[in-house]
Amino acid sequence: EVWITIESTAQNLLWNQITQRDDIINLRGIDEQMSVIIAMVEDGSRGTELLSYEILTNCTAEAGLSLKESYGALELVEFTTRENDIFIANAALADVLITYDIELQDGTSTKARIISVTSTGGLATGQITESYTPPSQPIGPRSRHIFGTESFLIDLIDGGNDLNYEFELQVFAESASNTNLPCNATTLLQFTAN
Repeated sequence: EVWITIESTAQNLLWNQITQRDDIINLRGIDEQMSVIIAMVEDGSRGTELLSYEILTNCTAEAGLSLKESYGALELVEFTTRENDIFIANAALADVLITYDIELQDGTSTKARIISVTSTGGLATGQITESYTPPSQPIGPRSRHIFGTESFLIDLIDGGNDLNYEFELQVFAESASNTNLPCNATTLLQFTAN
């Protein structure tokens, strides 16, 4: 861990804290240049300076910004340009958050008692299956229950081409008022990162 301080030319303090290796630093308010100071952490605060440098950040061809390039100790994984008043994100990573949850379909008034829930997800070649504890109370018309989440940081440049992701939630349930009435559901989401 190190202490990183990043300041823009207009003296906007953009980052000033302890930073771990592989942390993503999200900066806003950058003008044409920024200074980066990397220091040791001493007693929980900024200590002895290890490295300092300037980065030209005006997002023009002259700036030489390239995704996945290192600028000192930092690697650029995203920047935004503005062309004809339209902002365009240039990203090397996609942060995907999958939420496994359940709620009744619109217009359904009968409560459902969840019996079992299983999710399977991740890369199509390496699926992970997880079973969840059903909620103790039935799901009603205006209720939603979240079973879990999965987060994936996908490298869009060096992560390989055409990686397929699949996520499935399988729910077995029954009507809370009639146990002979099943209300099972399966939802599948697939996408390709390329």
